Amino acid sequence: MPWSDIKLNDGRKIPGISFGTSRHSGDTTATVDAAIYAGFDSIDTAQMYKSEGAVGKAIKQVDISRDELWITTKWSGVKTAQESIDDSLESLGVDYVDLYLIHFPGVAKGDIPGAWKHLEEFKKLGYAKSIGVSNFEISHLNELFAHAHFKPSVNQIPFHPDILAKQEPLVKFLQDHNIAVEGYSPLAPLWQDSKSPVLKVVKDIAGKRNVPEERVLLAWTRAKGVIPVTASSTKSRIESFIAAGDLALSSDEIQSIDKAGYKSYRNAQIRTKVVMAAKWLTAAALVSYIALHRTT
Repeated sequence: MPWSDIKLNDGRKIPGISFGTSRHSGDTTATVDAAIYAGFDSIDTAQMYKSEGAVGKAIKQVDISRDELWITTKWSGVKTAQESIDDSLESLGVDYVDLYLIHFPGVAKGDIPGAWKHLEEFKKLGYAKSIGVSNFEISHLNELFAHAHFKPSVNQIPFHPDILAKQEPLVKFLQDHNIAVEGYSPLAPLWQDSKSPVLKVVKDIAGKRNVPEERVLLAWTRAKGVIPVTASSTKSRIESFIAAGDLALSSDEIQSIDKAGYKSYRNAQIRTKVVMAAKWLTAAALVSYIALHRTT
C-alpha cells in the first residue's frame, strides 16, 4: 500500500489512511469488504454509527489475519464505558481493538479525567492496544494531561482546507505533544460549497496532474501531517483513495490550497456575521413594531 504507516507515541504504527463507516446508507458490510480488498487496512467505526456489526461481518469475510487489520472504534456515551467496550468487541467479533477513542468531550459528562481513566484501564487489560480522543480541543486536552498516566495516541478531528484557519493551532498543539492527528471529512470542499476558493484551486491542480480531485485533497491532508479518514460506497473512488498515496504535491501547490482555505474561512466568517446582523436587525424591527402598536 502506498500510504506509509505513522508511528504513535506508544510505539505502535497506525496506517496512513483510514476507511470510515459513519455515513453509509447502503450495504456497509459490502463497502467495508470492498475497501479492505482495495488496500485499506484501517477501518474506523463507532458505537454511535451503529456500523460495528457490519464491520465485524466484513472482517470475518475477508482473507486477512487480525494483526494485519487496524480497527478503530469509539465510546459514544450511549452506555457506560465498560458496557460500551464489551458491546463493541462483541459486535466487531474481536478480542481487542487497535484504537479506542472517547468520541467527543460530552461523553465524559464533565469529568474528562474520570472518562480517560476508563480508557487507560482498557489499555492495561488489553481491550484496546492504543487509546485516544476525538473532537477534543486544546482546553479539553490540557485538562486530560493534568491527570493522565498515558497521553492520548490520537485525536480525531474534522480537517479540510476550508477550516484550516480554525484547526491549524490545534494541529500544531497535537504535533508538539506527539499526538497523531486523524482528520475526518477531508473531502468536504467537494460537496459543501460549489463557490469555495478551495474547490477552484483543487480543480486546477487536479486538471494539471490529470488525477481526480479527491486525490489532491487527500495528498494535501497527508502533507499537513494529518491521517485522512474518508469513505465512499463506490469501488472506483475507494481505489482512487488508495492511489492518492502515490501523489506528492509541490510546496507551491500546498501553499495555494492553504491560501484558498484561509480565504474560504474568512468568507464563511463574513457570511455568518452578515446573517447574524440581519437577524438582529429583523428582531429589533419587530420589537419596535410591537412597541409602536401597543401605544396606538
